[in-house]
Amino acid sequence: MGRTQGGGGTSPESRGGGRTPRGPGPLIGAVFGAVWFLMGLSALHGPARTAGAVVGALLAIAVTLAVLRSRRAPVPAPAGPVPPRGRAFVRLLVVQAVLLGVGAGLINSRLHPPQLAFSWAALVVGGHFFPLARVLGAPLLRVLGAAMVAVVAVTAATALTAPGTTPWIWQALPGLGCAAALWAAVLATGARRRRAPS
Repeated sequence: MGRTQGGGGTSPESRGGGRTPRGPGPLIGAVFGAVWFLMGLSALHGPARTAGAVVGALLAIAVTLAVLRSRRAPVPAPAGPVPPRGRAFVRLLVVQAVLLGVGAGLINSRLHPPQLAFSWAALVVGGHFFPLARVLGAPLLRVLGAAMVAVVAVTAATALTAPGTTPWIWQALPGLGCAAALWAAVLATGARRRRAPS
């Protein structure tokens, strides 16, 4: 993309008025936020689960609307050539997958409760957003990563200060907290694109 076609043609970006198609980031964030939310919600019981389901449904509607708006909003084309990112992106995904698999295996086989795996997953996924922000040139991902790491810290602090809440707290807080972080990032992205000049 960005190269001329047929000698005198223009790239898809310049034919579109200097705009680039928006990436799948908001959609991915919305979907994974829903996965985290369902994992966290399943650890709740009684009125807490009912209240969580209602709040989650309202947030899901707002996030869905934000994704739809972000896909219609114009996105400015990069000012210069975009550096190749494919290899770095794939390496990050491989490292993340290895860390998730090895950590979950050790937790399930050596540690109790097994719900600690949710906090480990939140820590790994949150941590991977820091290098991903540099690779993709998206500073918002650093904020998202910090939020997910903070969720793990809050979960550990809660479990230590209120041991009666474990083991369900190790699943509920990472699930709901990471869902909130991901959905907030989607909403922030949608708001930023609405404010961008057309």
